[in-house]
Amino acid sequence: QGDGGREWHHKHLYNPQIVSEGSTMPPFAFLYKTQEIINEPSENALDFPPGSEYAPEPGYEVVPTRRAEALVEYLLSLKVDYSLPEAPIPE
Repeated sequence: QGDGGREWHHKHLYNPQIVSEGSTMPPFAFLYKTQEIINEPSENALDFPPGSEYAPEPGYEVVPTRRAEALVEYLLSLKVDYSLPEAPIPE
């Protein structure tokens, strides 16, 4: 997925514990599909660290559905990189 922010959001939606241990947010794994790898892994498959308890069985991959892709694009569009009166960004 190339973009680190995009990958983080996908992992966080799939299971928040992957990137935010102790998070109380529920997993949204239903937005993802586990499928058998045919020839090569899919370009948009989630990248799990070796031995991760969240990784699928060998020979399988987790890929986002169209709904997951759309949700992550929306979340990325919400980025606020400018100061707000109630939340100034230190310079």
